[in-house]
Parts: sequence; structure tokens; C-alpha cells
Amino acid sequence: MNKRRYFPIILFFILQLFTFSNTIKNLTPSENLISGKLDNGLEYYILKNSKPENRASLNLVVKAGSLLEEENQQGLAHFLEHMAFNGTTKYQKNELVQYLQSLGLSFGGDLNAYTSFSETVYKLQVPTSENDLAIGLDVLKEWASEITLDSKDVENEKKIIIEEWRLRQGISQRVGDLQKKILYGDSWYSKRFPIGFPETINNATDKILRDYYEKWYQPQNMAVVAVGDFNPSTIEKLISENFKGLKNKTIAEKKDFKISLAKEDSITIFTDPELTTTNLNIMWKENTTSINNEEAFKKGLEKILFNSILNTRFSILSKDKNSPFIYSSIYDFSLNNETGLYVVSSLIRENNTEETISTIVNNLKDISINGVSKAELESEKINLINNLKTLVNNKESIKNDTYMSSIIDYILNDNTFLTLDEEYALTLKLIKDISIDNLKTLSQNILSLNYDVLITSRENMKNTLPKEEDLKVYIDNLLAQNISNVKPFNFNIELPEIESIPGHTDTIEKNNDYTKLKLSNGIEVLYKETDFDKDKISFNLVKLQGNSSLDYSEYINSLFLSEILSNSGVGNIDYNSLDLYFKGKNFTVNSFVSDYTQGFKITTNKEDLNEALKYFKTLITSPKFDENIIESTLKTNKELIKNRDFSPRSVFRKTYLETLNSNHPRRTSLELKDLEVVTKDNLIKAYSNLFSSFKNYKLIVTGSIDETTMIDILNKYFANLPTETNLTALKPLNIVYPKTNIRKEVIQGTDKKATVVLTFPYQSTFTIENRNLYNGLSSLLNILLIEDVREKIGGVYSISSSVTLEKFNFGENYLQIMFSTDTKRVDEVILKTKSVIENIQSGKFPENKVLDIQKNYELNFETALKTNNFWNNYLEKKNLISDYEFYAPMRYNEIVNYNSIINFSNRALNINNCVEIILLPEKED
Repeated sequence: MNKRRYFPIILFFILQLFTFSNTIKNLTPSENLISGKLDNGLEYYILKNSKPENRASLNLVVKAGSLLEEENQQGLAHFLEHMAFNGTTKYQKNELVQYLQSLGLSFGGDLNAYTSFSETVYKLQVPTSENDLAIGLDVLKEWASEITLDSKDVENEKKIIIEEWRLRQGISQRVGDLQKKILYGDSWYSKRFPIGFPETINNATDKILRDYYEKWYQPQNMAVVAVGDFNPSTIEKLISENFKGLKNKTIAEKKDFKISLAKEDSITIFTDPELTTTNLNIMWKENTTSINNEEAFKKGLEKILFNSILNTRFSILSKDKNSPFIYSSIYDFSLNNETGLYVVSSLIRENNTEETISTIVNNLKDISINGVSKAELESEKINLINNLKTLVNNKESIKNDTYMSSIIDYILNDNTFLTLDEEYALTLKLIKDISIDNLKTLSQNILSLNYDVLITSRENMKNTLPKEEDLKVYIDNLLAQNISNVKPFNFNIELPEIESIPGHTDTIEKNNDYTKLKLSNGIEVLYKETDFDKDKISFNLVKLQGNSSLDYSEYINSLFLSEILSNSGVGNIDYNSLDLYFKGKNFTVNSFVSDYTQGFKITTNKEDLNEALKYFKTLITSPKFDENIIESTLKTNKELIKNRDFSPRSVFRKTYLETLNSNHPRRTSLELKDLEVVTKDNLIKAYSNLFSSFKNYKLIVTGSIDETTMIDILNKYFANLPTETNLTALKPLNIVYPKTNIRKEVIQGTDKKATVVLTFPYQSTFTIENRNLYNGLSSLLNILLIEDVREKIGGVYSISSSVTLEKFNFGENYLQIMFSTDTKRVDEVILKTKSVIENIQSGKFPENKVLDIQKNYELNFETALKTNNFWNNYLEKKNLISDYEFYAPMRYNEIVNYNSIINFSNRALNINNCVEIILLPEKED
């Protein structure tokens, strides 16, 4: 599977870049990374990391993927990855399955491994006892050299891989194939997509698979990576003991696969009856180098700043009601070690293709001619540095997988691995030398490259879209112009201080898990100081009420309230200045409204704590609902609703919601007539009913904030919130699920597959014990469904269950199973799925599967307990449900066991009460 990284949002891009890997002038990797090479050529990399505690990530990296396949092997690098989970010389399939499940891992190809163009990677997460580490590395060694490739297993696995191929079919695959053709041209990449073709998959034999295995799975072509909370010397010893005996059978020839830059400009317009929007991608392929020297690192910083400046401009422009696009974003990523891609992606408003292209090109041209303003560049530098600073402050909470990805990137792409501290210091050193001229040159370089334009749209738009040849003339004329009409921004934006009389805080109760307080205005607070993230604080202000209490008009307005409120500006800051105000600040303030709750979620670092709460206080005391934002939001949603039913999946979802919820008006898809009631007055009315009084609101505070500071904050920003009026109380929606079996088929589209959702309404009552049993039942079901439906009959590639059981769902609780399969096997797979449930209800399943669930719960609990998310979720439920508690593993094991799951499954599930919704194609080739 090709894993490509996209960076449409700057903070995400920063996280990827600065926790993955970069370098300075021929720097060696961080001293924290221990590396070496065994006599047989196998490389190893070891990094000690404390998060999660007592856990290790172990990966086997094989430097061979689909690019190395022969003509009769297309798709077999990926096939071989699947076969690793069918057994090795030492571990038969059942033993491997039991081992993986005991660790809480799913088993099977792609579930804890992936295949790409250039590599195949096998992944394990294990506890850090010496025995667990030894077994984990022994399993990796077996995958490296001892996959059995039994001919019967090969035949059985073909069905599963064909189902994986089938799962990928559809509109996303059709558009994706077109993009790949444009990106990869006639290179070897375009001929060796990892999934392969049904013909070569069905013609695969154990011999053909073994030919690939023995040629490329050699120690000289492998690396073992270990990241975790362990003693590195112990790991180094275990790696040597397990892998030193592997022998190289042949000398693996090195091949160099290139992707050519575009030799000429191209424009492709693609329409499809299932597309619902018009999307634009302007792409420029460029030559790149590994980030292993100071100049390459600096160029990487220039790209981050350049992208962020343009994305800020695009974000501001998109909010205007007359904007030609709903969103636009620029990002860059690597296609391989030598070739990168710059992309601007846009979601276009109807019939605004030329205007969107003009806006994009004008902004690029503006920077290429005039550069950027000094204020723009300095703002982005501060933003980048502050974002990095926050990451460094929270470095102790970075988990193994982030570092693992960075090390693999170093192994495969020679992007040198550095710690966050080293990269932060390097950024501070280099960023001051990045000038306006650097960004000007970067824009000039992009525009000097040949472009590839891809426009995808609805079939019924074919006649209104511009012609490819006309669009090329239009773009070339834009590029030839040496004028710019981009307006400068005002960066001098500050929120004024708030004058208010503070309240006071009383401590009610202290216990081991949290402190309970009460504010002078009656708001109750649950507080827990944590050090899991050294620089992260959360405030969750919640009330039981939600939009269930509103009439239908206010309900419709509440659906848009949070989006419009957050985009309209705050205080003296209008919507045009909001993005600029947030530069260099690390906090978020978001309102939310659901059926039965509403409130605000605030996340901040220590430095921005007061600014975040000043923003919150300004937002609630002087909310803005800008007419421009309202009109822009409605225009976007009207377009999406109008075209929604062209998508088979949208019709499928609409049918599912209407059938399960008995056509309840609060559970049906929005229609155009619903938008007619969304007005500024109605938004203000809905806001007033939800947020004008904070009586009966409850507050949860967690994170790296001491009690003294926290109480000062509570007094200043929360204890003086208005609580005089008691607004409307929560009102159950009284949604009734069907009581019998119902089956509906949606016949639409051309996908060569069936998509199935089975929903079993919950039959019992809500208790904390039942909630744990329901989740345990789902975990057991997931194990058995994979074994019986995927592995035994090859009916699916992926199948899973999920459950919902909450006190304040008022009966809207259910177990749901989803999968895709061959259209000819729908009934067979549904019957097999239901038989798995019936086997659980009759106790016909191995008892040790419950032990695996218990072990999985223990491992997840130990990790979750050391996260802010766990405590946020627990305290929020505790605030709303006074007797709510979490189950420690010992208590969980007492409640969730073989007999209790059998009994509970019979109480919770009625096999004759299932809502079956099936999406089938109109025709198949």
C-alpha cells in the first residue's frame, strides 16, 4: 500500500516534518538513535522512548516493494505480505493469530503491515518484558526468512486479496487511477501499483511467491527498528541473537526507478455521474533531494513558510460569499527520493473554474513578482517557531509510532533523523536567514515548471466546463502577465482586555482521581492536574440540553451555529482578520451542539492560557454572526445538497438513516428547504437559548495547570459567567428503531461490489456494567468475524463491528457491522456474519478469545490512563452521570468473562431484529 503524506494544514505539516526527519550540513543522526549492522548486512536502529510506558514498537523493514516485481509477479509483493500471517516454520497460523490477538492486535495482511512501491514493513506493538521483546523479535525473524507459503493457504488468501482489490473499486479509484497516470507518466511506478491485478493474483502460485521472497527478503536488504520504553542494550542483544544467523542467498541487484518531470503542460478534464463536486488540482513536478544537509533543511523551511502564507490567503478568500472556491490549499510531498510534487487543490463553486484558477495563479504570480510583505513573513516565522516550541515542550508525550515513521523515512529516503530539540535549534538558526527573496525565488521556480491540471466534475457539468484547449490558453495568458492585484493584510490585531468582576471558587471534595470545586455562580468543576503533556491544558464546559430542546427552526440553525460563529470573528476582529490573529498562538476555542449536550471546548498551552480565555469570554459575551459568512456557508451547503444524490454512497446513507430511525425528522438528511430558515436572527435566537445563561453547566479542567493558577483562572473567567436564567431543559427525541428484520437495497452506481451495513438495535438497559459488556462483545465479535468471514470463507477483506451505548442516547443504541463483498456473495456473507453472533449466544466459541479481550483491555487501559483524553472523557461523563466509573482491569475481568458475554449477548441482541441496508451497482461489466 502506498503511503503518501499530504500537508494541507501547516501545523500538521510541521508535525510531520519536525518529528519525522531533516538535517543540517552532513549531520549524523541524533546520538539518541543507536544503529548498527550485523555481519550479514542487516541494519538495526534502536530508540528509547517513554510513551506509551512499558510498550515497544518493533518493525521489520524490507527494502523491496512492488517496483521489484517481474511481469508475472504484479501484486505479489503485497500478496507475500499477506502470506506472512498464514504461518512460518516456527509459528503455525493459529499460533500467530493467538499471539497477535493476545497483544490486542488484529491479524492478517495489511492490518499490521503494509506494502508500498519501495518497501514492505511488518509492525508489532508489544509489552517490554524481556520475554515479550524476545518473542516479538523472533516473530519478525520468522517473517524475514521462514514464511511457509503453503499452497492451500495461497489459494485461500487469493479470495481475501481479491476482496481487497474489490474494496478499492469505485469513484475514488477511478479518479485516483487518473491522478496516478498524470503523476507517474510512463515510469515503472505506473506499471507496478502495489495491489496488482486480479489476473496475476489469481494466477499466483507458491513457487512464484517464493521466487520473489528468496530474491528480495535477504538480510542485506532489511532493517529492524525498535522504539520504546526499554533498555537499548537488551534490544541490541536480542536483535543480534535473532537475526545474525540469517544468510544472504544471492546479491540483490540495486535498481533505480525514476519519475520524469512533465515535459509539457497538460490539462485533463474528467467527468463522472457519481461525482458531486467540481475539484481542481494544479500540479508541478520538481526535482528534490533528501533532507540531509543544511541547505536542504533551509529549503524545507522556506516551503513551510511559503505554503502557510498562501494557505492563509486562500483561507481568508474562501470565506467571502463571492469567492470562486469553497476551499483552496497548497502543499508539497515526495513521489520518490528524487522527485517531489507541488499541488494546489481547490473545491470550486459551480461554474467558477476560470475564476478559481485566476485567483490561484495571481497569488503565485504576486509572490514571484513582489515577494511577500515583511509582516506576512515575520508572522509566519513566529507561527512556525511557536508551533515547534509547543511540540518541544510536549516532546515527552510523543508516541513510538511517530518516531518509528521518522526512522523508516531515514532508512529509505536518507532524511536524517534528529530529535525535536535538535530540529528546533536548527530552525532557530536558519529561519532568520530566510528572506522575502527566498520565497520570491521559490514561487518563480514553481511557475517555471510545466504544469498538469486535473479537473474532476459531475457528468451533467460536461457542457458547462471550459474546454481543455481553451483553459490552456487562459492559464498561459495568466502566467504571461506581469501584474498583481493582491491586497495586503493588516497584521496589527489584538483583542482588548475584558473588564469584569471576578467570582470565587470553593473546594468541595478531593479524592485520588480528581478535585471537585464549586464556583460562586453555581457552576461545578472537576479538575485533574496531569503531566502527560507538559504544556497542554483543556477546559470543557458542558451542559445536558442540546438542540433536542429547540423547535425545528432553531434546531436547523443550531446545526450551522458553531461553524458560522467560529468563522465570523470575535470582538473587534472580523472574519477577514481571524486567520491573521491566530498566527503564533497555540490555542483553540470551539463551541459544540449535539442532540443532548452543548458547550465549549478550549485547548491551550501555558503561554496562551489567558489569551485563550479572553477569546472565549469575548466570544460568549459578544457573539458575531456575520452576514457574509452566513451567506457563504449557505451557498456552499446548497450546492452540496443539490448535487448530493449523484453519489450512490450519499443515497445509501440517506436510506440507512431514514430506515433505522423510522423517518424521524431529526435523523433525515438536510434538504434545500431546510436552509431557508437559517438567518442571522434565527442563529442569534438559537445561540441565546443555548448559551446566554450558564446555569447547570459543568466544567472539566485537565492538564499541566497547578491548582493555584487554575483557581485564579476560574475566578477571572468562569465564576462570573451569567447563571440567572434556567434555559430549556433536555428533551428526549423519542426515536423508535424497527422491531423486526428490515432489508432495503439501494441500486445505484457502477462499483463492482456490494456495501452492507447490518444494525442490531440494543435490547437491554443502560448500566455501566452493560456498557463494558457491550464493548467486550464487540471486541469478541471483531476477532471471530475476521476468523470466520475473512479467513475461512474469504468473503471480505475488512469487516468490523461497533457499538454505542450511552445513558443519554434515550434508546438510540445499537451494534453495527459493516463490510463490502462480491455482489454474488451478499447473502452468503450476511448469513455467515449472523451465524457468528448466534455462535456467541450459544457459547460456541473458544474461551481463550475472552482472555485475549481481557489482555487487550489491560494493555489499552494502562496506556490510556496516562493520557489527557482518558481523563477528559471520564470526568465529562462523571460530571453528567454521578455514579459513572471506569473499570480497572481486575474489575473488568470480573465483569467481562466467557459466561457473562454469552448471557449479555442474548439480552442485548435479537438476531431477528436487524436492519440490513445494501448498496448494489446498477449493472456490472
